[in-house]
Amino acid sequence: MAGPKVVFVMEGPDENDDHLELPVFVEKVRHFLDMLDRSVKESVDEVVVFHVVHLSHSSPATIECVPRASDVESPTAAVQAIGGSLMDVKSENFQNLSHAVLSAMEQLAKFSPAKVSHAEVRIVENGHDGEQVYRMDDRFKEQLRRARHQEDRVISTIDGRLEQINIHNDVNTFRIYASPPASYSVNCGFPPNLLETVQSSLGAFVAVSGECLYRPDAPFPYKINVQEMRMLPPAEELPTLSDLYGIAPGATGGMSSERFVRELRDAWGEANR
Repeated sequence: MAGPKVVFVMEGPDENDDHLELPVFVEKVRHFLDMLDRSVKESVDEVVVFHVVHLSHSSPATIECVPRASDVESPTAAVQAIGGSLMDVKSENFQNLSHAVLSAMEQLAKFSPAKVSHAEVRIVENGHDGEQVYRMDDRFKEQLRRARHQEDRVISTIDGRLEQINIHNDVNTFRIYASPPASYSVNCGFPPNLLETVQSSLGAFVAVSGECLYRPDAPFPYKINVQEMRMLPPAEELPTLSDLYGIAPGATGGMSSERFVRELRDAWGEANR
């Protein structure tokens, strides 16, 4: 079938005549779908649904999927996004991989040789001439392991101005822009129970707490899996160091002005919960 598509192929062990156990087959299909969904949600705004256009029950088991969407460009963009994520792993271009997509790939590639002897994903953008094959072999698993070790994970709190909320297709993300002199932005994923708080905080200064993901040697996180969030007063409403000195010299008790102001913010947030 012409057009962009994704094909998943897997094979059972030799001792079972290459046949797969049904629970193993179902589990791997679920992991395959999870990888498709996560890759597409991060790159395509439209809702994309994959249709099974070919299913081979004989070994190797083969599932051929074609993306469908309301506009003509999204199916191609969806397949490109999936192929791009797989290529990022293969070429070890780890900085573009999100935690969600990486986790889904790890689950897909995680299987015992006694249950699955071979698995691969084929990306077809424009006919078989453009087919790319990604084997879930030991080399690919090692690349996934290295990608995981590129991250440092720390439970911490970051504050900044909340902008760019995206709730389309249950993506549930926003960005916060740190106040100067830090001057960086970070993508934040949040659970559904924080949706109302996030929406009411658009454009406001917030403190978000959760799992912060860092690239090697990077001073700032590139993503936060938010667990808690609270609104902060605007920076212009906080006292400056000269204000503090004029009111009461030594009021910071030896703390730096930055730490002192942060604790004022924390206290303000606690009082307004």
